[in-house]
Amino acid sequence: MRTSAATPTGGRGSRATGVVAGFVLKLSRQTAGLTQERFAELLGVDPTTVQGWESGRRPLAAVGAGELVKLSARLSRAGAPASTGRHLNEAIEADLVLATGITAGDSWVDPDHHPLAAAVHRKTITNLITWPLPETHRHNWASSSPRCLDGARSHHTRCCTRTSACGSSTT
Repeated sequence: MRTSAATPTGGRGSRATGVVAGFVLKLSRQTAGLTQERFAELLGVDPTTVQGWESGRRPLAAVGAGELVKLSARLSRAGAPASTGRHLNEAIEADLVLATGITAGDSWVDPDHHPLAAAVHRKTITNLITWPLPETHRHNWASSSPRCLDGARSHHTRCCTRTSACGSSTT
């Protein structure tokens, strides 16, 4: 009997969600003026594959890196912005963070395995991570951020050095 190497998902398949990357892919395809059928034809895949990617049922995170590069290049050649590949990569990263949280639920995730513990994420990634959350949750987070007296939402230090209207004292 042959022993196979362990897989990251323990042989259960991908537990990733593809909602954010699927939406970015759909926007890119539409920007290029392609139908799902025409895009599938360009990629040499079945239209149900494109439908699965766009709906999030088939996460783009499960697509190989080389295939993702080819997919992005074909979209760009068809008329999507040249930044499509970067946006898809960021959306996939956001999906992986979301999937980790969804899968973990209330359980502790070891920092060695949690994507948020790997690096400081750029604002574009954090915006993509929070995009699927209901508007009320995003509003509650935004209202808890520091404010200058003039109402601007900005980092405290930048606010206080830019204006003299700071609501807190710094010493």
